[in-house]
Amino acid sequence: ATDNVFILYYRMLDNRPIVIEINKWTSLQNKGEIAAGVVVFDGIKTLVISVMDVSLRWSAKGVNAGGNTVSKRSIALNDFDGELNTTAQITHSECSSVNYASGFCAQYSRVNANGVGLTAGNWWLPSLGELMMIYANMNKINYALSFIDGAAKISETWYWSSTERDVIYAWTLIFSYGLIGYNNKSNESFNVRPVSHIA
Repeated sequence: ATDNVFILYYRMLDNRPIVIEINKWTSLQNKGEIAAGVVVFDGIKTLVISVMDVSLRWSAKGVNAGGNTVSKRSIALNDFDGELNTTAQITHSECSSVNYASGFCAQYSRVNANGVGLTAGNWWLPSLGELMMIYANMNKINYALSFIDGAAKISETWYWSSTERDVIYAWTLIFSYGLIGYNNKSNESFNVRPVSHIA
């Protein structure tokens, strides 16, 4: 079942965002349309998941980067402010480069043949709550990604969130079995998957 998961593209004809059922995508792609990402509708929350990820460190060194900072796992799981977290984090030189998680997400872009779509500044590093939303729908998201040329499926490995635990650690989630942890921001490289909203 692929309930609540769709493919988003910005139609070349008029650059309007279209959310389409997965089984209708191949014929559009064959006509030159480019997928902006996979859309998940989960209750009242909507998230666009990018078609790729990379492995990066969270920051160049330990930093209080201005994202939601919580030491308790149950509170961290309720953080759905990835966009605000990332906006704060990229004001710090330790995080702003494309070589680090928030900087990479903020500068990521995915557009149609006309150059219209979800450009840099529209993407962010998901919060822990948003990561859990992706994990809860991972199989359906990966099914949708399998229809998109060049897309990388979500891996069963550790992913960074934009939710901070303290100056040293940020919250992480492993997608093989849903373990929530926290890891050293500057010492370890984990996967990073940009997310967005329909713009």
